[in-house]
Amino acid sequence: MMRALLAGISAAFVLTACSTTSGASDTSQSPSALADVPRIGLSPQSLDPGECGLFIWSKTDVNRFAFFSKALSGTALFKPADTEMRLTQSRSEGTIFGQFTTDMGYITDDGQDIDLIFRPGETLTGGQRIDGGLITITDQAGWQTKLPVLGVRACQPE
Repeated sequence: MMRALLAGISAAFVLTACSTTSGASDTSQSPSALADVPRIGLSPQSLDPGECGLFIWSKTDVNRFAFFSKALSGTALFKPADTEMRLTQSRSEGTIFGQFTTDMGYITDDGQDIDLIFRPGETLTGGQRIDGGLITITDQAGWQTKLPVLGVRACQPE
């Protein structure tokens, strides 16, 4: 019973974190002033009732919201550093993880390959944790960058 309660609270915090802005705690500033505040990671993402999404954070010195995909969209947003990239899904393998799989491939507009492989974790109310994983970025010259990640698959109730 306590575990289910903690899982529900954890899911609520995750969804709240996904819909809040980072780096802006002073709400007395005007919206135009807040636009100049550098954002670490992707901007907040939301889900409509009945939709599910994959929310991934980098597991580095500075954790950042780095990857987001709505289920069954075939697209994703990825921001490993300062530039946000739109990705198109190129493959889906591994085991089924809700409306996703545990091994997915994407491609950027400029031809980089982005691979996301992760390990499912504890089931939550309306979703499931991602205990750990790896995003591998392969550029056009074949150089690879590896980014350790963790996250959650979450669904908005209907």
